Amino acid sequence: MIGAIRSEVRKVFTTRLWWGLGLGMALLAALVAMGFAALVGSDAAGAGDQGGQGNPFARMSIGTAQIVYNAGIVQQMTLLFPLALGVILITSEYRHKTITATFLSTPNRWVVLVSKTVAVAAVGVVYAVLHAAASLAGAVPIISLVKGQDTFLGEPQVWQSLGTGVIAFAVWTLFGFGVGMLIHNQIAATLIAVGATLVVQIALNIVFTIKEWYAALKWIPGNLTTNMLVTSDPTQGQNVDPATAAQYFDHWWQAALVLVAYSVGLAVVGAFLTTRQDVA
Repeated sequence: MIGAIRSEVRKVFTTRLWWGLGLGMALLAALVAMGFAALVGSDAAGAGDQGGQGNPFARMSIGTAQIVYNAGIVQQMTLLFPLALGVILITSEYRHKTITATFLSTPNRWVVLVSKTVAVAAVGVVYAVLHAAASLAGAVPIISLVKGQDTFLGEPQVWQSLGTGVIAFAVWTLFGFGVGMLIHNQIAATLIAVGATLVVQIALNIVFTIKEWYAALKWIPGNLTTNMLVTSDPTQGQNVDPATAAQYFDHWWQAALVLVAYSVGLAVVGAFLTTRQDVA
């Protein structure tokens, strides 16, 4: 098992794919964080709000810092990178027919799939660290120098939020990996995974909001991810719609458990089907 894991990790980190996507993700993370940081305390951020009530950017707080430093994840834009990487890492083996040699060299397919899962999760961890560093580099100078406000980097909750990003990225990379095991065609798997993240989740958020099924919103993967990262109320002391509170679990680890359960379930189903399929 150790040898198989080492082999799969080498497969990932000896290619240009992981760092190419990683650089693109880091650039986007920095830009999005900069944009969110620019909203802090601005008039535009409170536009349409009565006295800025219910506006998370009215002033810096622990919750606001968690949103700004994880802005790319909260907006689900940077999550597309680990998701796509997870898809490509498994589907490329089928596309280039290397999966045959992999299964022949390690006849026990479950060992191969577990090893690949560990390697994929490891990439997610690396992406999480890269994302956090890029977001801080983009947001902190604006908050501190331009806005003249506290960065809240001395607060444990802010660092906990950044650390929880490790779980988020590992899970979303596994989401892509699970989709890739279910759908071996690389283009189709990537489009379906990205489409489900962007279109389906947005549609569900709209439908649930229109129907006023606010409690159902907490079960959507993107909202679960935000629930994990933003653990402090950024509008504390302001008037907040009670319906907003119903959209989140009371504790971040509850959201994390549900999100992990989603990824594990998808990965197990994909792995089971893969062990039953022939390879050319």
